[in-house]
Amino acid sequence: MGKARQTGNLVSENLISVDTTNDTVQIGTGVTIYGGTAGIVSARQFSGNATNATDATNAANIGITNDVSTNATRYVNFTDGTSGNQNIFVSSTKLTYNPNTGTLNATAFTGDGSQLTGISGGGSGAFNVAISNNVSAVLTGIGTTVVTLPSTANKRYIVYSINAANVAAGNTEVNVIGAYDFNSGDDRNYFAWNIPIPTGTAVELLKQPMVLNPSDAIVMRSTDFVRAGIETAVEVYITYEESDDTDYFGVGAGNTNITGIGTTTIYTSTTYPSVIQSIRVTNITDTGDYPVTISLNNGGVQTELVDNLMIPKYSAVEILETPKRIDIGGTIEVQVDQVDTVEIQISGKVITG
Repeated sequence: MGKARQTGNLVSENLISVDTTNDTVQIGTGVTIYGGTAGIVSARQFSGNATNATDATNAANIGITNDVSTNATRYVNFTDGTSGNQNIFVSSTKLTYNPNTGTLNATAFTGDGSQLTGISGGGSGAFNVAISNNVSAVLTGIGTTVVTLPSTANKRYIVYSINAANVAAGNTEVNVIGAYDFNSGDDRNYFAWNIPIPTGTAVELLKQPMVLNPSDAIVMRSTDFVRAGIETAVEVYITYEESDDTDYFGVGAGNTNITGIGTTTIYTSTTYPSVIQSIRVTNITDTGDYPVTISLNNGGVQTELVDNLMIPKYSAVEILETPKRIDIGGTIEVQVDQVDTVEIQISGKVITG
């Protein structure tokens, strides 16, 4: 809106003027709102369904039929301050605004929220109060299931952190192995293979969140400096969010689907576009560094995210620092020089809205 101009008690801004002396608001030349004790709206014409209008509590309820899209009825309700309530209701309980407190409540927000501040909860990042679960465990030398997710249908589990700390007695380096058991344990995919944890330190195994499905599990194991199993040397702390949004997805690619050195498609965005939050590559060997090439293919246009990136022995690499979008029918493809050398985990969300 343009800068307001004030002359005496009259403030005008484009086609809206406020007369603070007479307590009126003028909108163009057709609508006048008389405040104070009058409570009158004067207009050349009223349109819409006013069957809900009432004077009983100094409130005006106007039902407006939206014939353009859904033919659903929308309601705008203004209540004055005589009852201590100055809320504005739009679509019944869908949207409320209270000018006394400056509070806006809605069932959902869409569009660009880059200018919003003071927001907590939901999504990844600092102060994410949507994180609903945490698990602690002391790892064993033969391995243990740290988390088994509920089998409840239509749930997704967003794992934000897997923190592993060296708590071994004495001055010794230890290591951690971790895997996701997808499909009720039928498909094991490693996100950590003998990742070293120096004395007195801890490692955060996830740089980006990972999405798991009902009945998926996280299994982990601790090893000593010669990669033999060791007891009570590593403690882990896992935090994750339970979500009803099935647009989230998480998949793993390993020796069951990367079966050759040619290009292998490991994810396809069918029906809708997708946003890819994480592509994590783990070296699962004890023998050396191995290269991997990962690319996005949109409509036949192939773009390489990394080309022959060497994944060091006993390490895992997060490929994405920022999310990437792929179109409908777009794919994520991988090429390796030798099978059974790396495993990949992908997490993202389908764009259905």
